[in-house]
Amino acid sequence: MRRARRTAEDRLDLELRDHIERQVADYVARGLSEAEARRRVRLEFGGLDQAKEHCRDVRPHRWFGELLRDLRVGFRGLRRDRLFAATVMLILTIGIGASVAMFSVLRAVVLRELPYARPGELAFVTTHLIAQNRADGTSFPNLLDWQAQSRSFAGITFYRRIAASAVTFAGRDAPQRGLEGLVGPDFFSLLGTPPLIGRAPTPTEFDRRDRVVVLSEGLWQEQFAGSPAAVGQAMVIDGEPHTILGVMPRAFQLPSRDVRFWRPLSTLSFWDRLKLPTLGRDGDTLEVIGRLAPGVELDEAQAELRSIAARLREIYPENRDVDVRVTSLFDHVVGSRTQRGVWLGFTAVLALLAIACANVGGLLSVRAARRRQEFAIRAALGAGRGRLVRQLLAESISLWLIASLGGLSFAAGVMRLLLSHGPQAIPRIEQLSFDATAVTLALLGAFVVVTLCGTLPSIVAARTTRVTSATRDGSSLTRPRLQDLLVAGQIAGAVVLLVGAVLFAQSFARARAESPGYAADELMIVRINLPRTYADSTATDTFFREARDRIGQLPGVVAAGGTMDFFMRRNGDQRITIEGRVIPPDEPLPRLTIEGVTPGFLRAIGAELVAGRDFEERDLTSGSPSVVVISESVARRFWPAENPVGKRMVGSATPRKNGTWDTIVGVVRDVRREGLDVAPILTVFVPARLRTFDLAVRVSGGVERLIPAVRRELRELDPAVPLTEISAVGTRLSERLSGRRFESQVLGAFGAIALFLAAAGLYALLAYQVAIRTREIGIRSALGADRRSIMTMILAHATRLTLAGVTAGLVGAVWTSALVQGLLYNTRAVDAASYAAAAAAMVLIALAAACLPALRAAGVSPITALREG
Repeated sequence: MRRARRTAEDRLDLELRDHIERQVADYVARGLSEAEARRRVRLEFGGLDQAKEHCRDVRPHRWFGELLRDLRVGFRGLRRDRLFAATVMLILTIGIGASVAMFSVLRAVVLRELPYARPGELAFVTTHLIAQNRADGTSFPNLLDWQAQSRSFAGITFYRRIAASAVTFAGRDAPQRGLEGLVGPDFFSLLGTPPLIGRAPTPTEFDRRDRVVVLSEGLWQEQFAGSPAAVGQAMVIDGEPHTILGVMPRAFQLPSRDVRFWRPLSTLSFWDRLKLPTLGRDGDTLEVIGRLAPGVELDEAQAELRSIAARLREIYPENRDVDVRVTSLFDHVVGSRTQRGVWLGFTAVLALLAIACANVGGLLSVRAARRRQEFAIRAALGAGRGRLVRQLLAESISLWLIASLGGLSFAAGVMRLLLSHGPQAIPRIEQLSFDATAVTLALLGAFVVVTLCGTLPSIVAARTTRVTSATRDGSSLTRPRLQDLLVAGQIAGAVVLLVGAVLFAQSFARARAESPGYAADELMIVRINLPRTYADSTATDTFFREARDRIGQLPGVVAAGGTMDFFMRRNGDQRITIEGRVIPPDEPLPRLTIEGVTPGFLRAIGAELVAGRDFEERDLTSGSPSVVVISESVARRFWPAENPVGKRMVGSATPRKNGTWDTIVGVVRDVRREGLDVAPILTVFVPARLRTFDLAVRVSGGVERLIPAVRRELRELDPAVPLTEISAVGTRLSERLSGRRFESQVLGAFGAIALFLAAAGLYALLAYQVAIRTREIGIRSALGADRRSIMTMILAHATRLTLAGVTAGLVGAVWTSALVQGLLYNTRAVDAASYAAAAAAMVLIALAAACLPALRAAGVSPITALREG
């Protein structure tokens, strides 16, 4: 291509020279001397290079070649100014990469629709407990009434709450445990997502109670290597063979993304108990999904169901505390806190991008001012305005191209980091990928900033065409007010991000510092769900005792004990009755759970006994008095001014028919098991023999090293018991803070970058001002100004800019405080100490950045400055 271009240029040169020689020969033939003839031809024809340029202008597709040539010139110009180019490209790379990554997160988690047919019509219908002001599961009788009386829904379906749906299934090599979705007859048809292969169960199969199952895509790949032949095969679940009907796509994640397969709820014997009148309307077993009828909005459905709930409260005493809430299925799946957190992160990255763009704009403006001489000389030598604009555009596009490649690579690295080490509690984060809209918007925004800031100031700077102006240094006593505003804006944006970073870091630190109330770092939880071969309580109790004894004899084990559900995967919604006290039915009560534990459990977890005693083995023998141990919060709530030990209560709405009561024998400190940032649930512990249990094992010398030994002991005890889930409690509690840790880290990184960019912008502005005011500074020095006064002049200007930016930033932080308050733990969004820390950090860094230009100004020699002027 280069050879072809060179040949064309050679032909053009020969053709023009031949034309000139022919014209000269014509004038000589008319009687002019050769010298006069050549002089006249030069006057008529103009310069050879100008003629070539005119010929090139009339060529077809000339713009492409000119663009390539200008880009080459632009790249050469950037190579000459490597420090400037590297700085601008680094800033743009960070800005583009962070914005692409964060917008992709926003798109994957918040903006993308749910993978169901017409997802905007899907609603999540929740039972709402009025007294406790919280959501709860739905009873089957209430669900039937909603279906029968509502006209706002085209269809209503349900599934069993996921907390009770862990089962054993036959894996490829050994039995495995996994979560299942137990669903109603119209579950798949109402959601409308087609299976990858096969089909979903039909209502007829639900009514016939056929043992059929639908696999998740992940389980299908693991167990059947993605083979279509899986459809029709048998899969053993809890000892019963089920026929595989189909496979749902990975994006189908109801009831949760951890579900391994789905089967009809009617296949369980629990379905018969669910429909019995004795179960009552206060059951909380089901979650309900509805599809709105055509033309019906959420608020209309909400109003109708609330009116139905009001009628049911009048008819059924069990419903006296029951109302209904209707929300979009999207809000249920994603969650309001997640949406606020992701939007906050996106807003923060937009602020960071704005700071980066302002910084780049300031740097390009400074560079344009420094090139006034260059452009004035070019203009004086005949370069047109269009030619200068093309060169500037080429340089800007060169910067943009390199920064775009770096930004996309940076975004890819950030997204890989999020997928591998990000908080997995964020719903749909596994769907994170490059988003075309995010890439387009980020690159387009960066292109506009670079081209405008890179060309307009330089065009203005190149207006002068006089050689006398070009030979001067362009010094001016006027200050660049636009650059002042840009720097102050950067400082303000950085302060807002710094305040947010300090607040979220403080929130995370306070949550992490909460005491769990037990020896979390020394504790492991062994989740055991025995298969159906352990049908009677004697076999179950024997297995538990042998497992506890074998594990308790391992080196390093301090104690072991069992509980029904250590991590509280169920609601605490029980009521208690206290002997001699009447609690009105409409009295608001806090969450309370009644938990069965084995003797030794509280000692095993290291819970502190406040009063009374712990459970003993004799408490499990028949004929012994019924006893309970309560948590300290229960004691404060119901016996605030007295010792509850010896008091009697019963963990139900009414006393037992035989008139027996439970005697309180002990009080223990509150324990946090749902998470360190979740208030402890009021708990009543009762001694029990457990069929399904969490074995708590306290060790010394490190939890992780004992996990293989625990697995080995359980496998030797009974190989038929499925692979057991073993959790280090300290790790689990830390993971439950992963969302807060992620927010703190992201805003901390954004704040640090913004602080660096603002300081760099201030440094560049002051360095520019010192450069263009060299003559003025020299005159001041010659007239008697000392180094201190010159430094004070520069630092005073920097201080004014910094204080203006910090003030605006603090005002902005206060203005946005309402947006973040709901995301903080035990931290006020308007916190004087946090605001002062952010402001102080910004002032210190800004003044440090201003010192070097100030020292440079103080070192200007008057003789050198006047000579340069």
